Amino acid sequence: MKKIAIFFIIVIAIVSTVTYIYLNQVANYRTTQKENAKIAVNKEKEMTGSELATIMNKVLDTNAKNKIQKDEEGKYIDNGENSINIDIIFIDNDVIYNIEKIYQGGISKFVHYYGNIKFKCIDVQYHEATGKIKYMKFEQITQ
Repeated sequence: MKKIAIFFIIVIAIVSTVTYIYLNQVANYRTTQKENAKIAVNKEKEMTGSELATIMNKVLDTNAKNKIQKDEEGKYIDNGENSINIDIIFIDNDVIYNIEKIYQGGISKFVHYYGNIKFKCIDVQYHEATGKIKYMKFEQITQ
């Protein structure tokens, strides 16, 4: 009788552990999807500079909340988990600017000059460990 009871306890422990691991994975996946949805970037979708400024503000806020470190150039350092970086290609002067460079110049100035200009996301990369967005590249498509 004791052997049967021990057997059932072991089976219940194994089933409980597997269920816990599965539910934890599902919860992590849903959390990642919610965080990625906050930024809401569809690759190849056109957007205005004002919409891009909103995305940049969200990314800057997320990086600040996650206490992401910066390198000597002021770019966010990839921490492999939840850091986000953005580069923007401007066709006006054929230069690539990082989000931090634009932030230093002022997001409001960016909106003033590029608010109605069209941009599109040409690259999105994700952290391998967490599945969260780690990098986005936008390109100016109109002048």
